[in-house]
Amino acid sequence: MAALGTGQSPIDIIDWTQSEDAAPEFAYRTNAKRIERLHGLPVIHFDPGGELRLVSDRFRLLQLHWHTPAEHTIEAKEFDAELHLVHVNERDELLVVGIVYQLGEADARLQQIIDETAATADEQGVAPSLSASDHVPASDGFYHYTGSLTAAPFSEPVQWYVARTVRTVSSRQVEQLQALTGGPNARALQDRNERSIICVGCAGT
Repeated sequence: MAALGTGQSPIDIIDWTQSEDAAPEFAYRTNAKRIERLHGLPVIHFDPGGELRLVSDRFRLLQLHWHTPAEHTIEAKEFDAELHLVHVNERDELLVVGIVYQLGEADARLQQIIDETAATADEQGVAPSLSASDHVPASDGFYHYTGSLTAAPFSEPVQWYVARTVRTVSSRQVEQLQALTGGPNARALQDRNERSIICVGCAGT
């Protein structure tokens, strides 16, 4: 395998600074069109029509998938699951929004993803009944840094926005998520290599 760059993901989110930079704005007006399995990882693809807005730039929502346990840590705290919403702009630049989950009450939106993925496990060409608008991250800010994909080919650069709001997931849901991926599927933490991390949309908090 070719040598990887020095901006790999995931990382421990620590020593971040508050920034006045714009936070992502979500305009998810689209539905899921199919589930594809890539190396055992279920990936839910979306029809055109959902986008993330970042100042004057527009990133189209491509797909979502998950990792258990979570890949990012926050100030060395580990989490139990992480949802990734993958976007691309017209220059083919990637942006991923991460949402981390800790054990607690079951999450209804995550259960919808689990149920629809399980229901289409053995069917081809069946669109899952998922609306992207149900999965807009509710957050009081996002940790932002430049990293990479966390699965092969580990491409750089990728703009990362990890939601500061931590959601909850039940132990049963973690078991269901892992059953759908054939076990844990998180990449190990990578070196930060002096990259800066900022918190956007969190002014005054």
